[in-house]
This record gives sequence, structure tokens and C-alpha cells, in this order.
Amino acid sequence: MRCSYLCLLLIVAASGLFAAEKGDRDKAMALLTGADSLITANEHQKAADMCKRALSEDASCPAAYFKLAQCNEQLRQNKEAFKNYQTAADLAKKENDLVLSRKATSAAEKIGGGAIQITAADSKLVDKLLPLADEAFNDDQLETARSAYASILALKPQHEKAKEGLAKTEKAIEARGDPIKARIAAAMLAEVFYNMGIGEKDKATKMAQEIASKHGSTEAGREAEQLLANNFEPPSNIDAQLAEAKKQMKERAEKARRVAAVKPVTTTTTSSVAKSAPATGLDVEAIEKVAIDDAKKTAKDKLVPSYKDCYAKGKDFYSK
Repeated sequence: MRCSYLCLLLIVAASGLFAAEKGDRDKAMALLTGADSLITANEHQKAADMCKRALSEDASCPAAYFKLAQCNEQLRQNKEAFKNYQTAADLAKKENDLVLSRKATSAAEKIGGGAIQITAADSKLVDKLLPLADEAFNDDQLETARSAYASILALKPQHEKAKEGLAKTEKAIEARGDPIKARIAAAMLAEVFYNMGIGEKDKATKMAQEIASKHGSTEAGREAEQLLANNFEPPSNIDAQLAEAKKQMKERAEKARRVAAVKPVTTTTTSSVAKSAPATGLDVEAIEKVAIDDAKKTAKDKLVPSYKDCYAKGKDFYSK
């Protein structure tokens, strides 16, 4: 008995929901009857307002879009008329009202001339742009992704995936910060490490303070703050930080292999490092091993001059 009662309640609820949905369409069609009378009386602006009221009752009513387009056409609002005829055609096709769909398409073609073909070409372009935008986002090419998503929305303002993609891209760009500032800060941080390596702690401290004050929102700025806080001493969790840095470098190298083949290294600080770098990306562990081996082979009094020479060559290479 209890089960039967619950089933009855569900049937009544479903019937009420169906009636509410149908009621929206019924209200919309009733308002369109009034719009027809206004169109007959050549009151096209009032008829257009009545069509909009009908759409407020049922936003998916193809007949409302069709009559609104007719009003737009009489008011010489051809751009709006073309758009509403197209919407009417699409919605009518979804509801299998092929007669209204054909009428709306024919009316749109009369107004737009070649606009139907342009719209179809736009749709094909959107289909090509969306995967490119997604790929650019996944490869951290955020400015390219933003441009692609924005281009899609310029063609299709209501494209949900493009809107979602643009939103997440803007969020990622905001989190990353200004790329120019990040590069400047990273270059300055390299100078900090260089000065520490040659024993110029005062210079390193001054530059670290400048990075922290001017570029504190960047990754290099945060690292400079940490160096100052530790007085340039290794942090207690140095092993964990090194492990995380190596992990990130490996992930970037793997991404580089997937995106495109990287040219073989032609200018490096040592020939042995050049030999260890594969043509398809950076072998972090191999380069680390070569660097350690080279350091062990170098006499203590030659370490600083060797470091200066390597730094100068690297700086010259990246400046180009």
C-alpha cells in the first residue's frame, strides 16, 4: 500500500511539472496571438514587445522568435531579424517542426544573402579553433589560448565551452602574474646566485632585496624573500626542495618532448654536458651527474673562475 501511494505521488508530481512546462508554452502562444493582431494593425514595435513577453514565458519557443524576426524586419532591424530567424529555424528543427524551420531559414536567406554561408563557415572555424585553444592552455601557452577562446566567442558569443575556457585561462594568467616581470625577476635571481657563488654576499643581498620589493608576486620574488629570511643559508628542507625542483624539471622536459622536437644543444658550458643532452629534450639526471663529476675533477682554486666562465657563457647564450 505504501509503495502504491508513493507511486501515485510521483505520477501527480510529474503531471504537475509537465503541466507547468506546457503552461509556459501555452502562455507564450496566447501572447503571440496578441502579437498577430498588432502586426495586422501595423503596430510592429508593440508586436515585437509582445513577442519578447512571450519569450520571457518560454525562451525556447520557435514561433516567438519567428514573429519577433518578422517585426524586426518591418522595423528595418535586419541584423536582429536575421539572428532571430536563425534561432527560430534551429529551435523548430529540434522540435521537428520542419515547416517552420524551412520558413525561418528561407526568410533569413532573403535578408542575409550570403550570411548563411558565412555562419556555416564560422561554425567550421570554431570547430577548428576550440581544440587549438584547449591544446594551447594545456601547454601553458596562456596568451595564445586566451586569443583563441576570445576569437571563438567573437563568432559564437554563447559558446559555453569557449566561455569556460576563457574563464579558466584568465584565472591561470592572473595566478601566474605578468610574464615579463617574471622573466626579469628570474634573470635578477640568477645574478643573486652568481654573486653568492663568487663570494659577493653584499651584492647578492642588495639584489635579492630589490627583487623582493619590486617583483614579490613572482616565483623568483618569493624565492628571493626566502633567501633573505634564511640569510642565504640552506633551508632545513633543502633535500625535499631539490627533489621537487628535479621533479618539475623532468615534467617540463617531458612536456617539451610531447609538444615538439627540441633542437640539439649546440652551445653549452662543457662539451660533456652537450653530449648528455638528448635531441628530444633535457635529461635532468644525466646533466646533474655530469655537473657533479666535472666539479669533482676541478681543483678548488679553479672552481670560482670556472663558475664565472660558465655563467658568462650562459648569460651570453640566453641574451641572444
